[in-house]
Amino acid sequence: MKKREEISSEDKWDLEAIYKNEESFEQDFKEVEKELKILLKQKDNFIENAENFTEFFQQDEKVSRLLEKLYTYAHCKNDEDKTNSTYQELKARMENIYAEYNEKTAFVIPTILKMDKNKVLEYIDKEESLKPYKHFFDIVFEKKEHILDENTEKVLSAYGPVLSASSTTASYLTDADLEFDNIHDEEKREVPFNEANYAIYIRSKNREVRKEAFKRLYEGYSKVKNTLASTYRTTVEKDAITARLRNYNSAIEMYLKPNHIPIKLYENLIEVVHQNLDTLYEYYDLKKSILNLDKFHLYDTYVSTTKRNEKEYSFAEARKIVQEALSVYGNEYSQKLEEAFENRWIDKYPNKGKKSGAYSTGSYDTLPFILLNYTNTYNDVSTLAHELGHSMHTYYTNKNNTYIEADYPIFLAEIASTTNELLLSHYMYTHSNDKEEKLSILNEKLDLFKATIFRQTMFAEFEYIVHNYTDKKNVATAEYLCDTYYQLNKKYFGDDVVVDEDIKYEWLRIPHFYRPFYVYQYATSLAISCYVAENIIKKTDLFQEKYMEFLSSGGRAFPLEVLKIIDIDLTDKKVFESAMKEFKNTLEEFKKIYNEK
Repeated sequence: MKKREEISSEDKWDLEAIYKNEESFEQDFKEVEKELKILLKQKDNFIENAENFTEFFQQDEKVSRLLEKLYTYAHCKNDEDKTNSTYQELKARMENIYAEYNEKTAFVIPTILKMDKNKVLEYIDKEESLKPYKHFFDIVFEKKEHILDENTEKVLSAYGPVLSASSTTASYLTDADLEFDNIHDEEKREVPFNEANYAIYIRSKNREVRKEAFKRLYEGYSKVKNTLASTYRTTVEKDAITARLRNYNSAIEMYLKPNHIPIKLYENLIEVVHQNLDTLYEYYDLKKSILNLDKFHLYDTYVSTTKRNEKEYSFAEARKIVQEALSVYGNEYSQKLEEAFENRWIDKYPNKGKKSGAYSTGSYDTLPFILLNYTNTYNDVSTLAHELGHSMHTYYTNKNNTYIEADYPIFLAEIASTTNELLLSHYMYTHSNDKEEKLSILNEKLDLFKATIFRQTMFAEFEYIVHNYTDKKNVATAEYLCDTYYQLNKKYFGDDVVVDEDIKYEWLRIPHFYRPFYVYQYATSLAISCYVAENIIKKTDLFQEKYMEFLSSGGRAFPLEVLKIIDIDLTDKKVFESAMKEFKNTLEEFKKIYNEK
């Protein structure tokens, strides 16, 4: 694996677009410290009249935007090489000043909640610049019963970095410090092994290679199970305590209620997936048959049942494919995609110490950057389309909203990305006349459903069980967590798959568990995306315009209201059931083509 300095600049994201150098960063860091002091001077009289109220929130926006810009730079630099102490310190400084900001502005919400809401509405009517804040204040007053007194809020804010430290500790352990023993490749050569190349070896056509990769990965994680169980337990217990302090009935309610997401929606997702596990079992039976295996192990689930899986795609090829696949959105979207590639929004390849995985990030005043660990697989092509979906969503929402309205709800965050994956799949399928290629594309789509609806719902169910267990003041030990996760795997893979005991350590490597009740939204988003992609492909009258309006909607309204723009109602199970039907139809199409002579 290359060192960071050995990666070509054209293959790295252009963080100089944020700050040319550390000196420029330091100038803004000093500026935000100064602007924060100005903000705090307005503490005692900011609610006295509409003018003061407006001035305070304009100043708060100035501080917030600077903080987000600084943090984007710091965390991106840190993720380039997590062994670099300079950028570890830079990120830590940003976390500290964020904590200071949160601590010193903890008075804001409690002070507003002492006001009559009609007075706030009067201020909004009087001051044009406050009108974008209307939805924000609606949310604030809805939280009234969950906001604590000013001193308590101040204390909780001050402890922010400590309360979130478990996630940081886990990240450094898994990304920088955890090392794995070597494995053997297809030519029986001993080769280095890590999280980045695990995705390659677990898909190897050579069963011994993928078996060894599977065993070696979880052997490594088993050695740190107690440490990671402790960091995760801290996260879960923090949520349980915070929920009780804030008068929520549970941790899940604390996360879902602010966005008007009913817990029943979460439970409906799990219920519909449980009702359709037979189709997933059928999918695994098909793979077992095609691979001609007597027993089907977990390390066999990732290998492709088609030949084309071995094909490699250079990044240039991936770019061309993705741009053509997403051209169905129209000229403006395509032009912005071109800019993403030409203006170095994307950090392409893995390097030593780089954060694993992929994500899109940015602030209102930066580009929507993308971190990848591209290794030339089709899965990487799909990941590129996925992360571009996020970045384009961010671009449209920032372009069409004021700062306070631009932050779209997490619940909607995965729709644009998974829609892009489906459009990519459709493009690849319709542009192929080759049986093996068509089978491969269908196989990738089936894997998408497996990974995004079934797997993420299993993760969501794991979180639901563990948080509910902890809410009742039980202690989630390493043994409890591993056993709970193992039993869920047995349920989701069925009796005909050998559920290797090593899988009980898999939860240790899932970073999203430190962002509670997030992963279920991958599943809901793919279900929604099936509907979106179908209408984009069919060119349903006015639907493209509706979808662009959806991408541009930001945080102006609660997510279930925003979804009405594209004619979706999630108060029943229909969207989830429709997605399950799509999975079944895709499986049947695969069988049909596979059996053709």
